[in-house]
Amino acid sequence: MKLIFEKSCVGRGSVLLPSCDVPEVSLPAELQREEALRLPELSETEVSRHYTALAKRAHGVNDGFYPLGSCTMKYNPRIDEEMAALPGFANIHPLQPADTVKGCQKVLDTAKQYLCEATGMDDINFQPAAGAHGEFTGLLLMKAYHEATGDVNRKKIIIPDAAHGTNPASAVMAGFDVVTIPSNADGGVDLDALRAAVGEDTAGLMLTNPNTVGIFDPNILEITDIVHQAGGLNYYDGANFARKLTAPVYYAYGYNDLTCGPTTSAATYNAISAPKQVVIGGNEGHWLFPEHINGMWEWMIQELSK
Repeated sequence: MKLIFEKSCVGRGSVLLPSCDVPEVSLPAELQREEALRLPELSETEVSRHYTALAKRAHGVNDGFYPLGSCTMKYNPRIDEEMAALPGFANIHPLQPADTVKGCQKVLDTAKQYLCEATGMDDINFQPAAGAHGEFTGLLLMKAYHEATGDVNRKKIIIPDAAHGTNPASAVMAGFDVVTIPSNADGGVDLDALRAAVGEDTAGLMLTNPNTVGIFDPNILEITDIVHQAGGLNYYDGANFARKLTAPVYYAYGYNDLTCGPTTSAATYNAISAPKQVVIGGNEGHWLFPEHINGMWEWMIQELSK
Protein backbone atom coordinates (compact mmCIF):
# COMPACT_ATOMS: atom_id res chain seq x y z
CA MET A 1 0.00 0.00 0.00
CA LYS A 2 1.37 3.41 -0.95
CA LEU A 3 1.95 6.18 1.56
CA ILE A 4 -0.42 9.12 1.26
CA PHE A 5 2.59 11.24 0.20
CA GLU A 6 3.24 8.82 -2.66
CA LYS A 7 -0.31 9.34 -3.88
CA SER A 8 0.06 13.10 -3.88
CA CYS A 9 -0.49 15.02 -7.12
CA VAL A 10 0.64 18.63 -7.41
CA GLY A 11 -2.28 21.03 -7.63
CA ARG A 12 -4.90 18.56 -6.47
CA GLY A 13 -6.88 19.36 -3.33
CA SER A 14 -10.22 19.48 -1.61
CA VAL A 15 -9.92 22.19 1.05
CA LEU A 16 -12.78 24.68 0.93
CA LEU A 17 -12.51 27.38 3.57
CA PRO A 18 -15.06 30.13 4.23
CA SER A 19 -14.11 33.73 3.59
CA CYS A 20 -12.01 35.28 6.34
CA ASP A 21 -14.19 37.47 8.59
CA VAL A 22 -11.43 38.76 10.90
CA PRO A 23 -8.39 40.99 10.23
CA GLU A 24 -5.48 39.10 8.74
CA VAL A 25 -2.29 38.95 10.82
CA SER A 26 1.09 37.81 9.51
CA LEU A 27 3.94 36.44 11.60
CA PRO A 28 7.22 38.37 11.64
CA ALA A 29 9.60 37.27 8.90
CA GLU A 30 11.99 35.64 11.38
CA LEU A 31 9.20 33.31 12.55
CA GLN A 32 8.00 32.27 9.10
CA ARG A 33 9.02 29.05 7.38
CA GLU A 34 11.69 29.36 4.71
CA GLU A 35 10.20 26.48 2.75
CA ALA A 36 6.58 25.58 2.11
CA LEU A 37 5.11 22.93 4.40
CA ARG A 38 5.27 19.55 2.68
CA LEU A 39 1.75 18.19 2.72
CA PRO A 40 0.13 15.63 0.41
CA GLU A 41 -2.20 16.99 -2.25
CA LEU A 42 -5.21 14.75 -2.87
CA SER A 43 -8.89 15.00 -3.54
CA GLU A 44 -11.44 14.43 -0.79
CA THR A 45 -12.37 11.06 -2.26
CA GLU A 46 -8.74 9.93 -2.38
CA VAL A 47 -8.18 10.92 1.25
CA SER A 48 -11.33 9.07 2.34
CA ARG A 49 -10.40 5.92 0.45
CA HIS A 50 -6.82 5.97 1.73
CA TYR A 51 -7.75 6.07 5.41
CA THR A 52 -10.60 3.63 4.95
CA ALA A 53 -8.12 1.17 3.42
CA LEU A 54 -5.79 1.71 6.38
CA ALA A 55 -8.62 1.12 8.84
CA LYS A 56 -9.43 -2.20 7.18
CA ARG A 57 -5.86 -3.32 7.82
CA ALA A 58 -5.98 -2.52 11.52
CA HIS A 59 -6.20 -5.41 13.99
CA GLY A 60 -7.64 -4.51 17.37
CA VAL A 61 -9.35 -5.95 20.43
CA ASN A 62 -12.61 -6.35 18.47
CA ASP A 63 -10.90 -8.53 15.86
CA GLY A 64 -9.04 -11.00 18.02
CA PHE A 65 -6.17 -11.65 20.39
CA TYR A 66 -2.78 -10.08 19.81
CA PRO A 67 0.05 -10.91 22.23
CA LEU A 68 2.60 -8.22 21.37
CA GLY A 69 2.56 -4.46 21.25
CA SER A 70 -0.11 -2.01 22.42
CA CYS A 71 0.59 -3.05 25.99
CA THR A 72 -2.06 -0.85 27.51
CA MET A 73 -4.87 -1.96 25.24
CA LYS A 74 -4.30 -5.69 25.41
CA TYR A 75 -4.65 -5.71 29.19
CA ASN A 76 -7.52 -3.28 29.68
CA PRO A 77 -11.26 -3.92 29.67
CA ARG A 78 -13.42 -1.70 27.47
CA ILE A 79 -14.62 0.32 30.46
CA ASP A 80 -11.14 1.88 30.53
CA GLU A 81 -11.86 3.43 27.13
CA GLU A 82 -15.01 4.99 28.54
CA MET A 83 -13.09 6.36 31.52
CA ALA A 84 -10.39 7.87 29.28
CA ALA A 85 -13.08 9.53 27.15
CA LEU A 86 -14.78 11.28 30.07
CA PRO A 87 -14.93 15.06 29.42
CA GLY A 88 -12.87 15.70 32.55
CA PHE A 89 -9.99 13.93 30.83
CA ALA A 90 -10.62 14.38 27.13
CA ASN A 91 -11.64 18.04 27.01
CA ILE A 92 -8.96 19.69 29.11
CA HIS A 93 -5.71 21.37 28.09
CA PRO A 94 -2.33 20.88 29.78
CA LEU A 95 -1.84 24.63 30.14
CA GLN A 96 -5.25 25.62 31.49
CA PRO A 97 -5.41 26.99 35.07
CA ALA A 98 -5.05 24.33 37.76
CA ASP A 99 -8.19 25.47 39.57
CA THR A 100 -10.26 24.50 36.50
CA VAL A 101 -9.09 20.86 36.48
CA LYS A 102 -9.43 19.91 40.12
CA GLY A 103 -11.28 16.68 39.36
CA CYS A 104 -8.57 15.43 37.02
CA GLN A 105 -5.83 16.54 39.40
CA LYS A 106 -7.43 14.65 42.27
CA VAL A 107 -7.60 11.51 40.13
CA LEU A 108 -3.89 11.85 39.30
CA ASP A 109 -2.94 12.52 42.92
CA THR A 110 -4.92 9.52 44.13
CA ALA A 111 -3.53 7.28 41.40
CA LYS A 112 -0.04 8.42 42.41
CA GLN A 113 -0.76 7.46 46.01
CA TYR A 114 -2.05 4.02 44.98
CA LEU A 115 0.90 3.36 42.68
CA CYS A 116 3.44 4.38 45.30
CA GLU A 117 1.76 2.03 47.74
CA ALA A 118 1.63 -0.84 45.25
CA THR A 119 5.22 -0.50 44.03
CA GLY A 120 6.97 0.75 47.13
CA MET A 121 8.18 3.85 45.30
CA ASP A 122 8.61 7.23 46.91
CA ASP A 123 7.35 9.17 43.94
CA ILE A 124 5.58 8.74 40.60
CA ASN A 125 5.89 10.74 37.40
CA PHE A 126 2.95 10.82 34.97
CA GLN A 127 4.81 12.86 32.36
CA PRO A 128 5.73 9.99 29.96
CA ALA A 129 2.93 9.60 27.46
CA ALA A 130 3.60 6.01 26.37
CA GLY A 131 5.74 2.95 27.03
CA ALA A 132 8.76 3.94 24.93
CA HIS A 133 8.57 7.44 26.38
CA GLY A 134 8.70 5.84 29.84
CA GLU A 135 11.73 3.80 28.80
CA PHE A 136 13.52 6.93 27.65
CA THR A 137 12.63 8.74 30.87
CA GLY A 138 13.94 5.85 32.94
CA LEU A 139 17.19 5.76 31.01
CA LEU A 140 17.70 9.50 31.48
CA LEU A 141 17.19 8.93 35.20
CA MET A 142 19.84 6.21 35.12
CA LYS A 143 22.21 8.60 33.38
CA ALA A 144 21.46 11.37 35.89
CA TYR A 145 22.02 8.98 38.79
CA HIS A 146 25.44 7.86 37.60
CA GLU A 147 26.46 11.44 36.78
CA ALA A 148 25.36 12.54 40.26
CA THR A 149 27.53 9.86 41.84
CA GLY A 150 30.48 10.74 39.61
CA ASP A 151 30.37 7.37 37.86
CA VAL A 152 30.40 8.83 34.36
CA ASN A 153 32.05 5.90 32.58
CA ARG A 154 28.97 3.71 32.79
CA LYS A 155 27.88 3.83 29.16
CA LYS A 156 26.42 0.37 28.52
CA ILE A 157 22.84 -0.83 28.89
CA ILE A 158 22.29 -4.59 28.94
CA ILE A 159 19.14 -5.79 27.20
CA PRO A 160 18.01 -9.45 26.93
CA ASP A 161 17.01 -10.57 23.43
CA ALA A 162 13.48 -11.29 24.70
CA ALA A 163 12.94 -7.74 26.00
CA HIS A 164 10.63 -5.27 24.31
CA GLY A 165 11.90 -4.20 20.92
CA THR A 166 11.82 -0.51 21.80
CA ASN A 167 14.40 -0.97 24.58
CA PRO A 168 17.50 -0.80 22.35
CA ALA A 169 16.20 2.24 20.48
CA SER A 170 15.42 4.06 23.72
CA ALA A 171 18.88 3.26 25.10
CA VAL A 172 20.60 4.60 21.98
CA MET A 173 18.48 7.77 22.06
CA ALA A 174 19.58 8.29 25.67
CA GLY A 175 23.22 8.08 24.59
CA PHE A 176 24.05 4.56 25.78
CA ASP A 177 25.69 1.63 24.03
CA VAL A 178 23.55 -1.51 23.86
CA VAL A 179 24.76 -4.95 24.88
CA THR A 180 22.37 -7.75 23.91
CA ILE A 181 22.47 -11.01 25.83
CA PRO A 182 20.83 -14.25 24.64
CA SER A 183 18.07 -16.31 26.18
CA ASN A 184 18.76 -19.68 27.74
CA ALA A 185 17.12 -22.93 26.68
CA ASP A 186 14.09 -22.15 28.87
CA GLY A 187 13.50 -18.73 27.31
CA GLY A 188 14.82 -16.74 30.27
CA VAL A 189 17.96 -14.64 30.70
CA ASP A 190 21.22 -16.56 30.23
CA LEU A 191 22.88 -15.93 33.60
CA ASP A 192 26.39 -16.83 32.43
CA ALA A 193 26.07 -14.41 29.52
CA LEU A 194 24.81 -11.74 31.92
CA ARG A 195 27.74 -12.24 34.29
CA ALA A 196 30.14 -11.97 31.35
CA ALA A 197 28.47 -8.77 30.11
CA VAL A 198 28.41 -6.71 33.30
CA GLY A 199 31.34 -4.63 34.45
CA GLU A 200 32.49 -1.20 35.51
CA ASP A 201 30.98 0.29 32.36
CA THR A 202 27.49 -1.14 33.02
CA ALA A 203 24.90 1.57 33.57
CA GLY A 204 21.99 -0.81 33.96
CA LEU A 205 19.75 -3.59 32.72
CA MET A 206 16.40 -3.22 30.96
CA LEU A 207 14.26 -6.24 31.74
CA THR A 208 10.81 -7.28 30.54
CA ASN A 209 9.33 -9.89 32.86
CA PRO A 210 7.28 -11.78 31.82
CA ASN A 211 9.29 -11.30 28.65
CA THR A 212 8.13 -10.72 25.10
CA VAL A 213 7.38 -14.42 24.59
CA GLY A 214 5.32 -14.54 27.78
CA ILE A 215 7.80 -16.33 30.06
CA PHE A 216 8.24 -15.27 33.68
CA ASP A 217 11.93 -15.55 34.53
CA PRO A 218 12.32 -17.47 37.82
CA ASN A 219 15.86 -16.09 38.23
CA ILE A 220 14.68 -12.53 38.71
CA LEU A 221 16.43 -12.11 42.08
CA GLU A 222 19.74 -13.48 40.82
CA ILE A 223 19.51 -11.31 37.70
CA THR A 224 19.07 -8.13 39.73
CA ASP A 225 21.80 -9.13 42.18
CA ILE A 226 24.30 -9.63 39.32
CA VAL A 227 23.56 -6.13 37.99
CA HIS A 228 23.69 -4.56 41.46
CA GLN A 229 27.01 -6.18 42.30
CA ALA A 230 28.44 -4.64 39.13
CA GLY A 231 27.21 -1.20 40.22
CA GLY A 232 24.40 -1.02 37.69
CA LEU A 233 20.72 -0.19 38.07
CA ASN A 234 17.65 -2.05 36.87
CA TYR A 235 14.78 -0.90 34.69
CA TYR A 236 11.69 -3.07 35.06
CA ASP A 237 9.45 -2.76 32.04
CA GLY A 238 6.02 -1.76 33.19
CA ALA A 239 3.95 -3.22 30.37
CA ASN A 240 3.48 -6.18 32.66
CA PHE A 241 2.47 -4.16 35.70
CA ALA A 242 -1.23 -4.25 34.85
CA ARG A 243 -1.52 -7.98 35.53
CA LYS A 244 0.22 -7.47 38.86
CA LEU A 245 -2.56 -5.09 39.89
CA THR A 246 -5.36 -7.40 38.77
CA ALA A 247 -4.09 -10.72 40.14
CA PRO A 248 -1.82 -11.74 43.04
CA VAL A 249 1.49 -12.25 41.25
CA TYR A 250 4.79 -12.82 43.03
CA TYR A 251 7.52 -10.57 41.75
CA ALA A 252 10.72 -9.13 43.07
CA TYR A 253 13.03 -6.38 42.03
CA GLY A 254 15.91 -5.11 44.05
CA TYR A 255 16.44 -2.06 46.19
CA ASN A 256 17.92 1.16 44.80
CA ASP A 257 16.56 0.58 41.30
CA LEU A 258 15.29 3.47 39.29
CA THR A 259 12.26 2.57 37.30
CA CYS A 260 9.12 0.59 36.99
CA GLY A 261 6.97 1.91 34.16
CA PRO A 262 3.45 0.51 34.18
CA THR A 263 1.15 1.10 31.22
CA THR A 264 -2.33 0.43 32.52
CA SER A 265 -5.59 1.99 33.86
CA ALA A 266 -7.78 4.56 32.12
CA ALA A 267 -4.86 6.14 30.32
CA THR A 268 -1.27 5.19 29.69
CA TYR A 269 0.97 6.17 32.52
CA ASN A 270 4.48 5.37 33.62
CA ALA A 271 5.73 5.20 37.17
CA ILE A 272 9.24 6.57 37.30
CA SER A 273 11.04 7.21 40.57
CA ALA A 274 13.68 9.69 41.53
CA PRO A 275 17.25 8.34 41.94
CA LYS A 276 17.99 6.36 45.11
CA GLN A 277 14.34 6.32 46.09
CA VAL A 278 12.86 3.18 44.62
CA VAL A 279 12.01 0.05 46.54
CA ILE A 280 10.29 -2.56 44.39
CA GLY A 281 9.85 -5.83 46.20
CA GLY A 282 13.19 -6.54 47.76
CA ASN A 283 14.98 -9.73 48.64
CA GLU A 284 11.79 -11.40 49.78
CA GLY A 285 9.72 -10.25 46.82
CA HIS A 286 6.28 -8.71 47.14
CA TRP A 287 2.67 -9.78 46.80
CA LEU A 288 0.21 -7.42 45.17
CA PHE A 289 -3.55 -7.59 45.63
CA PRO A 290 -6.18 -5.39 44.02
CA GLU A 291 -8.17 -4.44 47.13
CA HIS A 292 -6.89 -0.87 47.11
CA ILE A 293 -8.35 -0.17 43.66
CA ASN A 294 -11.84 -1.56 44.27
CA GLY A 295 -14.46 0.99 43.32
CA MET A 296 -11.92 3.27 41.64
CA TRP A 297 -13.94 3.69 38.45
CA GLU A 298 -17.07 4.82 40.28
CA TRP A 299 -15.01 7.30 42.27
CA MET A 300 -13.33 8.66 39.13
CA ILE A 301 -16.68 9.28 37.47
CA GLN A 302 -17.90 11.18 40.52
CA GLU A 303 -14.78 13.34 40.72
CA LEU A 304 -14.69 14.17 36.99
CA SER A 305 -18.37 15.05 36.90
CA LYS A 306 -18.07 17.71 39.61
